[in-house]
Amino acid sequence: MTTILSIGATGQVGVVVVDEALQRGLNVRALTRNADRARRSLGADAEIVEAAATDSEALRPLLDTVDAVILTHGTDNDGKGGVTFYDVVRAVVDALGEGETHISLMTTMNASHSARDAGYEFIEWKRRAERLVRASGHPYTIVRPGWFDYQGPADRRIDLRQGDLVTGQPGVDRRHVAQVLLEGALNPSGARRTVEVFSKAGAPVTDFEALFAATRVDEIGALDGVLDTHNVPLDQEPQRVQDDVARLGK
Repeated sequence: MTTILSIGATGQVGVVVVDEALQRGLNVRALTRNADRARRSLGADAEIVEAAATDSEALRPLLDTVDAVILTHGTDNDGKGGVTFYDVVRAVVDALGEGETHISLMTTMNASHSARDAGYEFIEWKRRAERLVRASGHPYTIVRPGWFDYQGPADRRIDLRQGDLVTGQPGVDRRHVAQVLLEGALNPSGARRTVEVFSKAGAPVTDFEALFAATRVDEIGALDGVLDTHNVPLDQEPQRVQDDVARLGK
C-alpha cells in the first residue's frame, strides 16, 4: 500500500490532502510540530509524527519508508534571517538522498518570475524551492494553485495549465489542489510536471492519468518548468541556492 508523508498537514490545503489520501486508501503519515493539535484537525486515521520540518536528520527515518512526500506548508518569513519555505524543501531533499520517492510540491502562481521589485520575497523562495526539487533527481509534481475559494459553484472540473502566465484572480477549489498533488504521485504521467491548477465548469475529473498526459513534461536536467518564460538566471540567485543546485549535480 502506498504511504505518503504530508508536510503542512494541518494547513488549509494539508488537511484536505490528508482527507483525500485516506479516501484513496493510502497510508498517511502527517508531520507536525504539535501532535495534539494535529489529532484534533486530522482525526484518528492518520499517523501523527512530531519533528521540525527543517531538520533533515529528524526527517530521514520518517521518509525512509514512504513512497511520496506532499509539501503544502507555507511561511510568513521573507528570507531575511529566518526559516523560509526553501529551508523546508532543502531539508526534505537532503533527507531523501537518492531514490525514487516522489515529491509533490505546492508553490504559487507567478513563482517562475522575479518578484523582488514588487516586494514579494517569499515568492522568490518558492521559485528557488521548485528549482531544488527539479535538481534533486526525484520524480516530482510541482503545483501552482490559483486563488483559493474564488471558484464558482459550477466549477467542479480541474483545469491544468502551464507557462505561469495567468493573471487576475482565477479560482481553485482546495480539494482540486489536493487531488492534483496526490494524483501526480500516483500516476506515471504526473511525474516531472510543473502545472498551474484552477477550477472550471464541468464534470469532475476521473482519469488523472489522461489529465497529466495532456500536459508537457519538464526537460531532463532543466531547473525551470517546460513552458516557463522570463526565467531568473541561476547566477542571480543567492549563493547558497547556487551551491545547493551544484551539489545535486546540475
